[in-house]
Amino acid sequence: MNRYKGGAKRVDGLTRKQAALILNYLKGLGNKRNVLLWALGITTGLRISDLLSLRLSDFLTGDGEVAKSITVHEKKTGKGRTIPVAPIARKAIDGYREDITGDDLLFTITREQARRLVKTWCDDCGLKGRYGTHTMRKTFATIAYENSGGDPVVTARVTGHSNPSQLLAYIGRKPASEMKVWNAIGKAFC
Repeated sequence: MNRYKGGAKRVDGLTRKQAALILNYLKGLGNKRNVLLWALGITTGLRISDLLSLRLSDFLTGDGEVAKSITVHEKKTGKGRTIPVAPIARKAIDGYREDITGDDLLFTITREQARRLVKTWCDDCGLKGRYGTHTMRKTFATIAYENSGGDPVVTARVTGHSNPSQLLAYIGRKPASEMKVWNAIGKAFC
């Protein structure tokens, strides 16, 4: 099994279609907390440590509405990031907020419980691969890269990676311009 520096296991990211499959599966099960965890994970790109520290009050404006963006102080990097709250996440927060109060943690589960949940959801949806909590962040990065038109600089800024080459290695991609050269060389001798 591939591992990152420090021994952490590598996990796979999902395509937009696969991520939507899991979201719809979770909606069908009716567990509002799980829908919210998945929706926030794939639309914010936050690490599980940051997701598990979020409170309902982090998302509410002064008049009790769900905010359009939040500012998060990331545990790993120590950096503050302002992140737009995607419509699907805002809707999930609205649906879940009746079950908790303003200062409650959104998710009262451990990292390990979250890992098992994500793995189970992927398995239940028939996806084959290595999945865990970081699958949500990697899915976000992959979808962000595709939506940027393959721009690693913009995607690195959105995902919080320190440089574009680090981002590309993380999502397992080569720069579009590099692929263009490789493809041209391949075609040159056909």
